[in-house]
Amino acid sequence: MAQYGGFGGFGGFGGFGGFGGFGGFGGGTNFTGLGGFLGAQDPGGYDPMTTHGLQTTAEGLRHLTEAGATPNDKELPFSSPDTLDGMATWVRGSLYVSEFLAGISAEAQEASCDAPAQVALAFDGKTSLTLHRPKPDLLRKQCAYVTDYGALRAERTAEITSQLGFPTAYFAMLLGLHSAQNARSFELITATQVAAAHTAMIVKGHLAVRRPDQLDARIMPMIPTPGHGSFPSAHATEAYAVLTVLEALVGAWKSLSDGPERLGTLRALAERIAVNRTVAGVHYPIDSWAGAALGRVVGTVVLNRCGVEAEATPMIYAPENRDFFDDDYRDPDKAADAGLKPDGEAFQLEAKQTFSWLWAEALGEAQGV
Repeated sequence: MAQYGGFGGFGGFGGFGGFGGFGGFGGGTNFTGLGGFLGAQDPGGYDPMTTHGLQTTAEGLRHLTEAGATPNDKELPFSSPDTLDGMATWVRGSLYVSEFLAGISAEAQEASCDAPAQVALAFDGKTSLTLHRPKPDLLRKQCAYVTDYGALRAERTAEITSQLGFPTAYFAMLLGLHSAQNARSFELITATQVAAAHTAMIVKGHLAVRRPDQLDARIMPMIPTPGHGSFPSAHATEAYAVLTVLEALVGAWKSLSDGPERLGTLRALAERIAVNRTVAGVHYPIDSWAGAALGRVVGTVVLNRCGVEAEATPMIYAPENRDFFDDDYRDPDKAADAGLKPDGEAFQLEAKQTFSWLWAEALGEAQGV
């Protein structure tokens, strides 16, 4: 994930620009916490000549208006999703962030003789994922994987550098998405990525794990080392959150004759995005394990907020020295060997107004309604 700058600056990025406007943290060039929502559809200002021309035109035509005309006193709907379509995209983006973050809490527990340092992430008071902080000796062992993955750098340079922001274009390629037909689907993808990015930062801030190059001089990253902790991987969180949401939506797309058959490529893409960060030298494989688990949680919570019946199973991850593979992650026995296990009863969360509107829009779009 690109470096994180919080909520700062909602305005100033003019234009919606198709899915390119949703393509990354502002297309990979700005690093605020709204991603492609930053300023999308904000009209900004006119050039000085046009501003002056509008002013003189208004002064020249104002005498033709009726001072005593009957005003339109009909109000817009109060607290209704019916007003969302008339909002600028960046405003809805702010609402998605507000709705998602409102239910989050994180409880950090320091290491003791009985337990390692850990963070328990909860939504609406329901613990969804507990992550144990990896110890230095495990991180040093993981550096061997990072070093070996460096052999793939030349082959994956284009992927790695173009995925510094949100890799929306890669999901679009696999699903044949088009900005004219799938605007709300892109908006849902971006909302999910932004929710995942903020959630990952909450956890990273507590766990504070050093990056591989800060432990092993042999690891010389091919990209700048991000200014936040390594564990969990936010790229893996974002990729697996989007995957979780798309798995629930892809079957509805009428534009795809083979939608369900593409799920395998989507899963492979999520894995590849996560692993690319290890190839680049900025993440351990255990970061991808933790990120994939967190992404599944975020994606499921997004679906719940959208009003989709999706159960979230609480998990606990006590990392072991393993490489990351999606097949292992999906196999309960292999995942358990890697330290990822269920940790409680499945639960669901209440829907939220703005997310529910977005899901209905994306679903209608997918179905050609």
